[in-house]
Amino acid sequence: MFYIKWVLGNLLMPLPMALLLSVIALILFLRQRTSLAASLLLVSIFGLYALSLAPVAFTLISPLEYQYSAYNDEKVDFIHVLGNGHIEDETLPITSQLSYTSSLRVVEAVRIWHLNPRAQLLFTGYAGVSAKRSTAQMHKLLALSLSVPESHIQTYDQPRDTEEEVQLIKRLVGQRKVAVVTTANHMKRTMGFYEQENINVIPAPTMHMSRNTLSSFNVTQLYPQVQNLQLSTWAIHEWLGIAWQKIKG
Repeated sequence: MFYIKWVLGNLLMPLPMALLLSVIALILFLRQRTSLAASLLLVSIFGLYALSLAPVAFTLISPLEYQYSAYNDEKVDFIHVLGNGHIEDETLPITSQLSYTSSLRVVEAVRIWHLNPRAQLLFTGYAGVSAKRSTAQMHKLLALSLSVPESHIQTYDQPRDTEEEVQLIKRLVGQRKVAVVTTANHMKRTMGFYEQENINVIPAPTMHMSRNTLSSFNVTQLYPQVQNLQLSTWAIHEWLGIAWQKIKG
């Protein structure tokens, strides 16, 4: 189920979906169904264009990023950092081996740990298909380099997605208070899993990529930009995940 969900989730993202529609349009064109082919091609082109505009991207992602406030010095017993991704290349610093998202999550977690020096850092995340070390272990390396004692770090390599990570955390923390650190746009779905498990949780979102409100309209907002397409992609991924979460109950 995990791999089926992963494949379908990625296929439904804007760029793969636009490419798929374009291929289908080409096949239809070769079969002389030009009207339908033209319609699919227009949908794919206009869809990519619209999702590459700042007003569209911010409208999709801002409700996710600003639903929960930033961590505000609450006392916690644990700090849970969700996994994201990494590569393994010993010629690179640990900050280059971790994804940008992972690095920011760990930095925010270490910042919170300095405010709660008795807390335990909990890193979760599996190794993926081909990596030798898990994302949790790579997170630990960065935390150690930022002066967190090893005795305050626990790593768990088995969870493959947010649901599995939160189920593991439930067994570890019980009813003690835990701050969960993840990307701001991912926090709504994460909190949904935490609330299902009745965990005493404090959200600690980081990596806010949008603004709560857009500046007044100007013509430059009609110019497509790749970073806006990335924001739209993240937002669609999360909204689909939230919908699936509600369907599962």
